Amino acid sequence: MYSPRIRTTGRIRAAGWIPLAALLLGSSARAQDEVPPAVPEATEASKAPEVPQVPSTPSADEGKGSLELPSAFGTVEVGGRFSVRETVDAKGLEAWAGKLSIPSARLEVTYSWKKRLKAVVEYDFGDGLDGLKDAYAWLDIAGGFSLRAGQFKLPLSLVELESATRLPLVRRGLLRDVLNDGLELTGRRLGAQLEWKCTGCARALKLRAGVWQLGGDEDVALQNGLGLTPGVRGTWEVLDSLELGASALGTSSQWTAGLDVRHALPIGQGELRTWAEVLVGRTNQLVGSDGPLLMGRALTAWRIGGGKKGALYVEPFVMLSALDTHLQLQDDRLWEVGGGLNFGQRNRWRLQAQVESRRAEASVPAAVQSLDKSLAERRAAMLQMEVSF
Repeated sequence: MYSPRIRTTGRIRAAGWIPLAALLLGSSARAQDEVPPAVPEATEASKAPEVPQVPSTPSADEGKGSLELPSAFGTVEVGGRFSVRETVDAKGLEAWAGKLSIPSARLEVTYSWKKRLKAVVEYDFGDGLDGLKDAYAWLDIAGGFSLRAGQFKLPLSLVELESATRLPLVRRGLLRDVLNDGLELTGRRLGAQLEWKCTGCARALKLRAGVWQLGGDEDVALQNGLGLTPGVRGTWEVLDSLELGASALGTSSQWTAGLDVRHALPIGQGELRTWAEVLVGRTNQLVGSDGPLLMGRALTAWRIGGGKKGALYVEPFVMLSALDTHLQLQDDRLWEVGGGLNFGQRNRWRLQAQVESRRAEASVPAAVQSLDKSLAERRAAMLQMEVSF
């Protein structure tokens, strides 16, 4: 069982880890937020000898731009990103107000050995953040199975799982506020996860199942499940450009499950990218009584140009989000529409502009209204500069 407003012991301040890790390990690049590279499937084209202990080249969308230091003991990578943002918003009937912030100043150190072992530590020095982000070890076992343990992202929402550098958004909006701040069902938590990738399938098929510490830092009795919450996720690449996913997290009394789709359509030197998800669940944390909830989000972006790393591009995008806090209640829905424009050099830097407008019906529960000084009604405009390295 999980509980709102309570953080785990994994969210500790560890500012001294990163300088020490960087000093001991050398230099580097960023690991994937979702799944570390597994052993590639053998094909006729890949049977040629390859240089040992050098990780496979990341896809362009991963945003990697750091240095690597391969050695006989493995490969060390160091990467990160920095962003500065100006936000002007009005919540409810309040007057417009602005704030300049540093939402991300992130450094990540990754050690990998023969594509079999990976250790990642990621720390964020940005404004109002918990500091330590990823801190986990990943081990390739055999037969497509691997194990991940430590602090990492919960495998629930597609858009929340996606790295911020791959999304066109300045911020994720309504569902981020509800899932992360209200229900604490996304973000990073301490846990262990067993992963499997089908090595003989023509289309990529991946499954993962694990348990996470979603409650407080107090000891929990064995008969109460040690305070661990189970979760599962599966993805299937139906086409080269289309991936379907399904996920579930929680217990029999309070749970959340979802279906999602990710699509990428090449258009000339650019690409049309789309993410969509629908989540259902049962919780008493939003309305004070146990009941079903429904939420959904769709995001699409058209990148014009940027066919390769460092190439200039422009990218308009739009996102729609909706939340029904309790399907058996009336007039308790929230709606949000957002959109914007990105411009920059792909995987190096970008300038971002985004606007949002959120509206709520008359009976939105107080628990939702209280998030971040009332988010039931909000209008916002944001400008951000982001640099990846």
